Amino acid sequence: MLPVNKKINKTHSELAAPGLCASCGTVVNDKFCGTCGEKQVDAHDFALKHYVEESVEGITHFDNKFFRTAKTLITKPGLLTADFSKGKRITYLKPFQLFITCNILFFFLAGSLNIFSQPLYSFYAYDPYVSFHTKETILQKAHNDAEFTTLAATFNGKVGTESKLYIALFIPTLALVFALIFFNTKRYFTEHLVFATHYFSFILIYFTLFTLLVIKPFYWFTHLEFSSTFDTITSVINMAVFGTYFTIAAKRFYKVGGYHAFSGAVITTVMFVGILTGYRLLIFYKLMWTMH
Repeated sequence: MLPVNKKINKTHSELAAPGLCASCGTVVNDKFCGTCGEKQVDAHDFALKHYVEESVEGITHFDNKFFRTAKTLITKPGLLTADFSKGKRITYLKPFQLFITCNILFFFLAGSLNIFSQPLYSFYAYDPYVSFHTKETILQKAHNDAEFTTLAATFNGKVGTESKLYIALFIPTLALVFALIFFNTKRYFTEHLVFATHYFSFILIYFTLFTLLVIKPFYWFTHLEFSSTFDTITSVINMAVFGTYFTIAAKRFYKVGGYHAFSGAVITTVMFVGILTGYRLLIFYKLMWTMH
């Protein structure tokens, strides 16, 4: 049986020529490649202890970065985007990486029925959904109470998963709204995308906490399936929170006055409600079309 170190050295010699970067082939005279940043491999990298240490460090490093990024996102609206535009990026998670993490946490902790998905009964009984003929669509598939119960059980079981699939569409849509509102700030569209990504990530974090601390306890204590009154009250609270957050964030990043930022907050909040309603209807009709 070969000694461990010899086996590692043989494997390493087969992977890359000494002094050359394994990724780009550039001559390397240091621990890291000056062209692409790739680390030079040595025998220590193949040790089990090193693998475990790197795995633990990677997890804790990511956790620390996420919590640092989330803290800045929540307590200092607009600063993440401002720092990103200035080139200060290594301290925080990348914008889309932050969104993916917040998205996973939201759908894992908030559950299947959340702000982006509604139970079937809401499409049967409440505005603005019934204005888009959702009730008639349901009645075409459910002709009595028993069929409605079966349809609702199937729909409610699928709508949570379906609502996850297209949620990233909110980001470019919001970015387009921001680009129109702040067209005179002469920002690249990518900067609007980053601002939209950070803003939407805040929304996901907020709704995760709001669902866990307010919505779930309410429905757990009341045993209701859906309450239009509660939904209206919470919607007003949420719009006030988003409007306030947006105003502060826009002033910090876009460097606009309070009136411009507040006007943008009102427009954005109204647009978000409209986009959210349209998104829920899109998911509703997609499911109804595929269900038999």
